[in-house]
Amino acid sequence: MKKYIINIAFLMFFVYSCTEEQIGQYPVDDIPPQEVLNPVVENFKGGASITYDLPGDKDLQYVKAVYSLPTGEVKEKLASSFINELTIEGFARAAKTNVNLISVDKSRNESDPVIIEIEPADSPIFDVYASLAVVASFGGIKITWENPEQKDIVVGVVIKNEDGTYDQVESFYTSVSNGLGAVRGMEPVETEFGVYIRDVYDNYTDTLITVLSPWEESELDKDQWRGLPLCSEFSLSQWGKPIECMWDGATTNSDFYYINRTSSTPIFFTMDLGVTTKLSRFKFWARNGYYFNLHHPKEFEVWGTNDPAIANANGDACSWDGWELLYTGISEKPSGPDVVSQSNLSSEDLALAMSGEEFEFPLEVPEVRYIRFRTLRTWTDSNSSFIAELTFWGQINE
Repeated sequence: MKKYIINIAFLMFFVYSCTEEQIGQYPVDDIPPQEVLNPVVENFKGGASITYDLPGDKDLQYVKAVYSLPTGEVKEKLASSFINELTIEGFARAAKTNVNLISVDKSRNESDPVIIEIEPADSPIFDVYASLAVVASFGGIKITWENPEQKDIVVGVVIKNEDGTYDQVESFYTSVSNGLGAVRGMEPVETEFGVYIRDVYDNYTDTLITVLSPWEESELDKDQWRGLPLCSEFSLSQWGKPIECMWDGATTNSDFYYINRTSSTPIFFTMDLGVTTKLSRFKFWARNGYYFNLHHPKEFEVWGTNDPAIANANGDACSWDGWELLYTGISEKPSGPDVVSQSNLSSEDLALAMSGEEFEFPLEVPEVRYIRFRTLRTWTDSNSSFIAELTFWGQINE
């Protein structure tokens, strides 16, 4: 009896294991649906919208468009039986293309295709390409572009090697309407750069070739930095760390300089860079977990002096006598000006915050050794300010 039960159980398992499970409705007939009627095409940049009249079949499940992209890839786009419109994208240069519209019913029967012709305008990537501007900058080049339709694009940068080939050095993934990218860390020698635009469909523009010489600059040695006394109108928060944490090289840990104020005076701190420098640019990192929120500086100024007497102000750390304004800046996140929670930041917001917000000084700034960073306004208009890390670059005068 025991052996009999085991054999029956094995047989049931075998039958179950060898049975294919049907996904979706079983076909109930082999009658194809009717074709769509009266298709109307509206072309736009990189694609087209197609409206049509649905057939009267009660078992219609969807309408699909079958077409080929310039890359040769055959694509399908589906629209349910509850709507009468299909939008297809991914085309590069303006060209006539045939699209097959096919009705499909719940038995997976397909109608004969209705062949229509579309002629999308040039993809938006060519407008972006036409707006490209590339200029020499400190330690590399600076690139600007306009993407008014806010399409997802890649701005690629290559440089020409001695053997005549090109190496990829940077890729900016972006959808912002007014883009800015910088390639840094390069020697001040004449270099051939190429910049191109690519979209998510692997369409490419031509490559803009330009020969430029990056401006000489060096990253300042943080081992030479030191903090100067804090104005008596401010106090250090118990949640922050000493001023030295802003140059410990840690950009995303829990160390940050955190100042509170008890008056209407904008918060500022003063520091000694250790060398006289014609500053070229700087980055600051806000507190990890509070990017573009709370006490993250939004509007700020950088002041400077090369005079130690002015920097120390005879013991009056609140005095502004002799200080010169070097830069006025605004923290801007790619997704827009609204304050949102950390979980709602876009991928571009987070990438910018984690890589550091970068700002360039005007070319005419004087050489300085001492600087003041003044927070005029935070992202939440708070009475505090915090910064996790600072980095400065410039032409150093020993």
